[in-house]
Amino acid sequence: MRFFILTVYLVSLTTFFACGGAEEAKGPVIQPKKEATWVRTEKIKITTGQTFSRTEKKLADIPINTSLVEKMTTNEKPDLVVKLDEASCLARLDSLNIRRTLVQKSGGMWGAFERNADSKQYSFYGMQLDSNVNKMIFSLRYLCKTSDGVPLNNVAIEFKKLVQDHGREETIKILLSRGEHPEDIEVFLNYEEFARKIGEREIDFKVINPRLNKAERIIDLYDELSKNSSDKQSADMFLSNSVTLLKVMNEFLKTDQIMAMAVNEEELVPYHHLDQDM
Repeated sequence: MRFFILTVYLVSLTTFFACGGAEEAKGPVIQPKKEATWVRTEKIKITTGQTFSRTEKKLADIPINTSLVEKMTTNEKPDLVVKLDEASCLARLDSLNIRRTLVQKSGGMWGAFERNADSKQYSFYGMQLDSNVNKMIFSLRYLCKTSDGVPLNNVAIEFKKLVQDHGREETIKILLSRGEHPEDIEVFLNYEEFARKIGEREIDFKVINPRLNKAERIIDLYDELSKNSSDKQSADMFLSNSVTLLKVMNEFLKTDQIMAMAVNEEELVPYHHLDQDM
């Protein structure tokens, strides 16, 4: 009997301490104090000013080759008297486009900048040159195709039909019911009016021809510069001539009245998926 009582007592004690341990486990766990390291003490939040102060060292300015600007913007010989129509305009442009394509398949001006350690840090100029050459070719093609006016595209045709059938105010209500945003509706309807106006504008091929001549001079230099070698001695000249070409192209696309018009007319076409509301 004593043995039995002793056994029960020991079992009770074991159960008590086991339960007590379980209760203690439910309390807060006290972790050992962590060692303070740079990860915890380093200032993580960076202000805008600090972000800009950490930018890389400013690149040196590249001088413009003024004599090259003059050569590129002044015809060395009178423009050839070429009678153009749409077919011959596009044929002449296609020859320039083939040369552009060959240059870009070989890496373009971006690749030319990347080949030389002294010009590689300026390779963003190469990307701009490639992009502007593309824009120039596309704009000239647009001019060749729209000498007698700009045909209505699908976007203009869709909204012209809506306005003709329902009137402007009712068209707005219809488009709102389709879930179109009011600002988008304003853009669509304004473009429809603009598209009708430029459908009547005309550009004589005699006006397009000198632009093709200038584009040819640009492609000549673009092709030549794209063959830039890794010769360190020629890096400065390459950089100067490349930035000069970029300047000439920017002015051609932005300040030449006919080219700027072509760029603007194409860029104003709003995106609209004709099946999105069907």
